[in-house]
Amino acid sequence: MAMMAKNIPKVKFTVCDDNPSVVCGCQSGPLPFYEPGLEELLASLRNKNLSFTSSLEDVVASSQVIFVCINTPLKSSGSGAGKAPDLSGWDNIARRIGKASKGDCKIIVECSTIPVATGETMRKVLHAIGDAAKYEVLCFPSFYRGGMALQDLGSTQKVLLGSLDTKTGIIASQTITKLLNPWISPDRIVQSNIWSAELSKLAQNAFIAQRISSVNAVSALCEKTGADLKEVMDTVGSDSRIGAGYLKSCAGMGGPTLLQNLKMLVYLCEHMQLAEVAEYWKEILKLNEFQSRRFCDNIVDTMVTVKNKKIAILGFAYKPDTSDTRESPAIPICNSLISEGCRVSICDPQVSMEAIFECLKNPSPMLVSKSANVMEALTGASAAVLVTDWDDFKHLDMSEVIRVMEKPSFLFDSRSAWDHVECAGLGFEFYGSDAHDDLGRTSSPAHERFFDCCGQAQEGISGRISGTIQTISFRCAVTMMGDHGVPWRALQ
Repeated sequence: MAMMAKNIPKVKFTVCDDNPSVVCGCQSGPLPFYEPGLEELLASLRNKNLSFTSSLEDVVASSQVIFVCINTPLKSSGSGAGKAPDLSGWDNIARRIGKASKGDCKIIVECSTIPVATGETMRKVLHAIGDAAKYEVLCFPSFYRGGMALQDLGSTQKVLLGSLDTKTGIIASQTITKLLNPWISPDRIVQSNIWSAELSKLAQNAFIAQRISSVNAVSALCEKTGADLKEVMDTVGSDSRIGAGYLKSCAGMGGPTLLQNLKMLVYLCEHMQLAEVAEYWKEILKLNEFQSRRFCDNIVDTMVTVKNKKIAILGFAYKPDTSDTRESPAIPICNSLISEGCRVSICDPQVSMEAIFECLKNPSPMLVSKSANVMEALTGASAAVLVTDWDDFKHLDMSEVIRVMEKPSFLFDSRSAWDHVECAGLGFEFYGSDAHDDLGRTSSPAHERFFDCCGQAQEGISGRISGTIQTISFRCAVTMMGDHGVPWRALQ
C-alpha cells in the first residue's frame, strides 16, 4: 500500500490491521518488522495520503475499493491438516466487510497468495450477508519478494488482474486498471479470469521450489562424485531455455510462501483427483526435507560430536534483508544441533531473541543464546554455520575469525558465500557446495567406486550443501479522493 500511495498521490490509502501494536508502529515507528527502505518511505507519506487504523468498520464504510492482504495459513487440524489452506480468515473478513458496507457498492481485491476459489468463497459469504450485486471480487496477486519488495514494486514490468467475465466484473477490472494508471500503465496489466489469477502465484512458487530442489538434488550427486556444483550450474544456466536464476544449492527452502504454496497445490491436485500430479509435487517436498536433514547430519558427522560445543549460527531470517523467520532453514538446523546437546549462539541483525524462541522447540536458555554481533557469536565456537547470507556475514575477515574460534575450526557454508580455497588455506575445515577436490580431501568410498569403474584414479572430494532461499501484510482499504474518472458508480 505504501508504494501505491507514493505513486498514486491523488488517492487516499488507509491501512487497517487488528493488531494495535502494528498500527502504532506504522503510524509513528519503529516498524514491527524489517523491509529495506520501508521505514523511510512511510515517513514520507504519513499525514499525506497514507494513514493507519484498527477500525475496519469505519474504513470499509468510507471506501469504494478494499484490498485484502491477509495471510492464508495451512489448516492445523481436521481434514487436510498440514496441506489444505485455512480459509477461515477470508471467510471472517468477508463477513466483516459485508456487515460494514451499509449497502454501498464495493470492489474487493484479493492481494495475497491465495488458493483457487478463494474469490468464490468470499462472493458466497458476501451474497449471504447482503446483495451480491453490490460486490465484485477481483484477484491482484503479489509477485514481489521479501527483502526486495520496494525494488520489485518500483520496477514492475507486468501485473496480473483477474476478474469474472461478466459485465460488472469487466467494469470492476476497468476501475482498478484506471486506479493503478498513475503507477502502472494499462499495457502492463495482464487481464485474466479470476481462477487463472489465483492459480498463477501458486504455480509460480511451485516452479521456483521445483528448480531449487533440482539444484539440491544435483548438489548431492556432486558431493558423492567430486564434481563442482558451481561449474555444473554455470553450464546449465548458460542454456537460454533454462536461465541462470535460482541455480545455487541451499540447506532447504524457506519463507512463508514456497513450501506452503506447494502443499496447497498438492492438496488441490488431490481434491481434483489428480493423484499422479499430486505425487509429483510431493516429491519436491520430500527432497527438501532430505536436503535439510542431509545438511544437519553432515555437521554432526563431520565434527564427530557436537555435544557441549558452541556452534555459531549466522542468520536466522529465511533470507537477508527481512526479519521474517517463517519456514527458515535455520529452524531445523538449530533444533537438530540442540537435540545433540550443542550450544548454539545465533546472530541475526533483524531477528529478536523472542522471535527465535518462538520458532524453536522448547529451547533451553542454557543451549540457545543470541549474540549482539557476529564476532561475539564466533568467539569460542567450534564451528560456524552460515544460514542467511547477510552482507556482513559474507565479508568477514576470515583470518580474524579463525583466531577467535576453537581449534579445529569448522565452517559450514550453506550459501556459497565464502572462498573455500582461502578458508582452507587459513586452516579451516571447510564444507560448502562450492568446495571440491582442490582442498586435498580423501575421496569417499562411493567416489572411489565410481572412478574405479571408469578406470580413473582421483583423490580429494569435498563439498557439502548450502542454505535458504514473502511478507508482513495488512488488511487494506482504499478511499477515493474526489472523482478522478473512476466509473465504479456505474454498478449502482
